[in-house]
Amino acid sequence: QTLFSKINPITSNISFTNELKEKDGISILYYLYYYNGGGVATGDINNDGLIDIYFTANSTGKNKLYLNKGDFKFEDITDKSGVKGISDWCSGVTMADVNADGYLDIYVSTVSNKYGLKGHNELYINNKNGTFTEESSKYGLNTACFSTQSVFFDYDLDGDLDCYILNQSHKPHANIVNISNRANYDSLSGDRLFRNDVATTGKFTDVTAASGIYQSNLGYGLGISIGDLNNDGWDDIYIGNDFHENDYYYVNQQNGTFKEVGADHFGHYSRFSMGNDIADYNNDGQLDVITVDMLPPDEKTLKTYGSDENPDIYKVKLERNGYQKQYSRNSLHKNNGNGVTFSEVGLMGGVSATDWSWAPLFADFDNDGNKDLFISSGIVKRPVDLDYVQFVSDMKSNKGLDITDKFDQEVIDKMPDGSSHPFMFKGDGLHGFTDVSKEWGTANMKGYYTGASYADFNNDGKLDVIINPINEKAVLLKNTSTDSSMAISLKGNTANTFGIGAKVYLFNQSKTQYQQLMLTRGFQSSTAPELHFGLPNGQLPDSILVVWPNNTFQLIKQNIGFGKMQIQQDDAKGAFNFSSFFQSSKNLLTNISKDVLVNWVHQENDFIDHNRQYLIPHQLSSRGPKIAVADINKDGLEDFFVCGASEQPNTILVQQANGNFEKMILPNSGMSLHAEKVDAVFFDANLDGYQDLYIVSGGNQYDNGNPALLDHFYLSNGKGGFVPSDHLIPKLAFNKSSVTTIDFDKDGDTDLFITGLADAAKYGIAQSSYLLVNNGKALFTVAPNSIINADNLGMATSSTSADVNNDGWSDLIIAGEWMKITLFQNQKGKFKKVTIPNSSGLWQTIVQTDVNNDGWIDFLVGNWGHNTKLSAGKNGPLKLYVKDFDNNGSLEQVMCYTINNNEYTFLGKDELERALPVLKKAYLKYGEVAGKTVQYMFYDLFKDYIELDAVTLSSVCFINNGKGGFKMFDLPKELQMAPIYSFTKMMNQKSNGFVAFGNFFGVIPYEGQYDALQPTYFNFNQQQNKFLFEGIIPDLRGEFRDAKWLCNRDNKKLLVATRNNNTLVFFE
Repeated sequence: QTLFSKINPITSNISFTNELKEKDGISILYYLYYYNGGGVATGDINNDGLIDIYFTANSTGKNKLYLNKGDFKFEDITDKSGVKGISDWCSGVTMADVNADGYLDIYVSTVSNKYGLKGHNELYINNKNGTFTEESSKYGLNTACFSTQSVFFDYDLDGDLDCYILNQSHKPHANIVNISNRANYDSLSGDRLFRNDVATTGKFTDVTAASGIYQSNLGYGLGISIGDLNNDGWDDIYIGNDFHENDYYYVNQQNGTFKEVGADHFGHYSRFSMGNDIADYNNDGQLDVITVDMLPPDEKTLKTYGSDENPDIYKVKLERNGYQKQYSRNSLHKNNGNGVTFSEVGLMGGVSATDWSWAPLFADFDNDGNKDLFISSGIVKRPVDLDYVQFVSDMKSNKGLDITDKFDQEVIDKMPDGSSHPFMFKGDGLHGFTDVSKEWGTANMKGYYTGASYADFNNDGKLDVIINPINEKAVLLKNTSTDSSMAISLKGNTANTFGIGAKVYLFNQSKTQYQQLMLTRGFQSSTAPELHFGLPNGQLPDSILVVWPNNTFQLIKQNIGFGKMQIQQDDAKGAFNFSSFFQSSKNLLTNISKDVLVNWVHQENDFIDHNRQYLIPHQLSSRGPKIAVADINKDGLEDFFVCGASEQPNTILVQQANGNFEKMILPNSGMSLHAEKVDAVFFDANLDGYQDLYIVSGGNQYDNGNPALLDHFYLSNGKGGFVPSDHLIPKLAFNKSSVTTIDFDKDGDTDLFITGLADAAKYGIAQSSYLLVNNGKALFTVAPNSIINADNLGMATSSTSADVNNDGWSDLIIAGEWMKITLFQNQKGKFKKVTIPNSSGLWQTIVQTDVNNDGWIDFLVGNWGHNTKLSAGKNGPLKLYVKDFDNNGSLEQVMCYTINNNEYTFLGKDELERALPVLKKAYLKYGEVAGKTVQYMFYDLFKDYIELDAVTLSSVCFINNGKGGFKMFDLPKELQMAPIYSFTKMMNQKSNGFVAFGNFFGVIPYEGQYDALQPTYFNFNQQQNKFLFEGIIPDLRGEFRDAKWLCNRDNKKLLVATRNNNTLVFFE
């Protein structure tokens, strides 16, 4: 038996259908939101203890109100209650006690004043006798514009409910203009904020102009959720905007105004934001945000789906017009603490792709104490199907079709069906969700499901679901779970009679559950004013904390039971201390950057690798900056060299006695100014007691052999200065990645190991690495293959040296992309190459350490992580096929993932054809190759290729067993949110504590930048024999590349961290 069973409409007597058929004058060709469907509101309109249902329809007088008679039987009371609707097009609906009489009223949002649609938003005041009176004009809420949904909440904490009306733009979605246009006013598209002044004037007052809320036609508002996201006691607003416009995050300024600050807190958004919801999905006491989009989960639909933009257009949109980054997929924004930053973890959380989605709803459907996730999905016609887009383009060319002025049934008929099913995800209460649509009974419900709500319709302690589909009778899903629960309702003592905005916490020994009472949720819909908490294994909470909107609170420890419980505001007292309850996370490191003066910023040069090699997985030219630390002038203060990008001079930041740093620009050597500095190391090359400097050059903008790829060497002059000495090192002019010091032959001087990364024109071809032998006088030569054979080693990214087998000789360890972890075992001055089996990945850094203090060297290795569209693991490895597929003299790279033992190209037909026009000739339509394997797509071209793989994308630790082998331990999931570029051991902490740094932005829009990883603390627990997450630094953003300790005044340790194209960060 599945968790949900569908109630027959004959049994329930719910016959409502939102019937939608195209007609002249209005259709998907004219109104881009024609298929958005209607909404559904749940609430007890007659206070009989049973939850009733109201549906909206996209046609005049077709809204329906159903009275719950118990046992899933309902009565249609629409006509006698007077709520069938008077507007031509109704969209969203929410219930709230607008007039503060203790009964729920109904507010319907409508679309009017365009496409011949007439009407206005409708407010049905509850007469307490089963009838309603439409009084929107009386209350000043009869707006006539393009409304999607409305929400009632107390934004100014004066004890009554104010109203926010979310509107949608009527401009063509291609109207991309500078964001400065947000300041313009549009009477039909601009959102509205109404303050409740009923007590004094009898009406709501439009205060939008002075509130900080945008009123322009840039916003395509489809989703709105309210919540105290920063835990300051004042409710904030999250708006989901479709198309190019950013989502809006309005932070309540506590003075009747809001400030839109999304760019300061969110790394990116969904591109086509639909509905959204706010809830604490991971039980950490912080409210998180989900927005849904249109990314298909199945391979066939995905490859016919027009979504993310061409990288060049995308770049212009960001840089010229000022938009934030957006990606076409569902976004799960995890609150990192008090709303300081949010990490988008939808891919890792398993909820990024649910097709054309509308209503996301967090709720505990299986009563296990963790929030699950429902997402409605499906559209009648799929207008972004690429074959359809091509068909319309051809019709325009051949027939002169103008789809904005003429209705053409042929065009609509050519649109493919977009049916989907409601998705059900089971939450784990920590990191994410598992798709259980099949197990819970919704996977086979094909249709067009838009507005949705949940409620316990039969008072059995389980949340049921009601959905408003298009062209199908409303769907009522009965919940058959078995665990216990409790439902908490609130009775306010102000005009906010249901306590909207109150926060409720359930505490027990094992977990805390938190919900904030908000009714408008999902898409065009609202829920009943009741909070449902699952109680697994019949375990009642130890206590319940309620914080009311006016900051009074009560802690309940007695008379707690299963079932329904009403809590009275009259019993609350005191003033809740939000800052004390929601304390900032305790940092093991303190950011002191504002106290350290350093006049240096990394400035990445504007070079786009993909413009040269279209198909490479990601950029290789934005891997810096790395740093090297040494006391160059022997003043007891450690200084550091920071690797600048191309056109940044070689610079050492010299520490001063006051703790600040001054720049010392090194003399140019050859083409050092034009070189991309990718790594560096200080060491005493000539044994004179002073630190010399070796700088590695790399980057992907120069061909191998270009002088700009030559490394550079500086000898100390013994006075704190440096002399260019490139003549002492071999001329290695290729794209390199790292340098490691090693005295491999025990002759007392320091030798160097230099790793090769890639050929700028041949990504995927293995590069050689080199051991440079020091003659003791700083003259370096390349070691012969008789000492070490690192020819064609691979695409190495990082290296280190350590005595892995405790034989007294230092070994070399290398990590790289599409490489196994490789060891060169030092056998008394000669090296033997071995690899760790099943260890290939997209490795970015490797660090030696003894995590378990057993005397054997282990390795922390940073990989690509799990928060990605790429996949490697139980379904099979990630693969890269390299070949000149079209015999044009240039290599192409085809990256593939595995599903059910079949390999599919990561990129779609358009992206592949940029580099391989031969495919365009072979396949004229997208549908011809959608859902087909790479072998099918490339037919007889798929042979004689180079095959690379990555069997894991996890950042891991390889623990040395002391017997020549290693065991791989995945690092905690909190460290799998993005690529990791640096591990740093914590000072003054237990010896097995570390902090990890990462993130990476150099990918195409379809993949989406990796920005979710905050600097993260973790440690190895020897008793549990596993790594444990300790915490994050929540208020730092950017692409971290390196972090190293240096000694400052008073012999204290200072940690300096670098960020690509950004400032340095200092910690103590």
